[in-house]
Amino acid sequence: MDAKTFGAFIAKCRKDQHMTQSDLAEVLHVTDKAVSRWERDVGFPDINTIEPLADALDVSILEIMKSKRIEETVIDVEDVSNTLGDAFEMIELQRKRERQSMLVIVLLVFIVILLNLYVEAWGVVASDNHLIVTVILLQSIPNICLESGVVMLMYGCYRYWKHLTCKQAFVVSLCLLAVPVLVELLL
Repeated sequence: MDAKTFGAFIAKCRKDQHMTQSDLAEVLHVTDKAVSRWERDVGFPDINTIEPLADALDVSILEIMKSKRIEETVIDVEDVSNTLGDAFEMIELQRKRERQSMLVIVLLVFIVILLNLYVEAWGVVASDNHLIVTVILLQSIPNICLESGVVMLMYGCYRYWKHLTCKQAFVVSLCLLAVPVLVELLL
């Protein structure tokens, strides 16, 4: 799928259906800015949006993926195979982006918490009691996991609300939230 031909195809089909970007966005449960990005060749819709997009524009999924109208009544198997290959590549790219987003969120939360711990431990370090600093850091790991888990849970809810894939965000959230529970059970 080429972004430029995809955007032009979506815009033409939308106009053929006498729909505005806002109308299409409402049908797909996305923002009108998302539709605008697709049409301006800035990005592609989420893979879960392809089928509803095809339905809304009254075209086939294959036509969406190829970004052109298909007039033949018999579709070539090789065309379908190539188009599905492109779709799977797009799915993998979206999953990779989602994993990167989750990693960035967790790392940012982790860095902020570590900076707070560093400030708290600074007074203890000044008194040369390194054992207390180690205990403070070890006791804070469950707190870091708890706070990161809550952030990931909110991120998963946001993705769910936007009708995007959110399974990975919820799995990471549950794993992070399980750490403080396990620590409490073991201690």
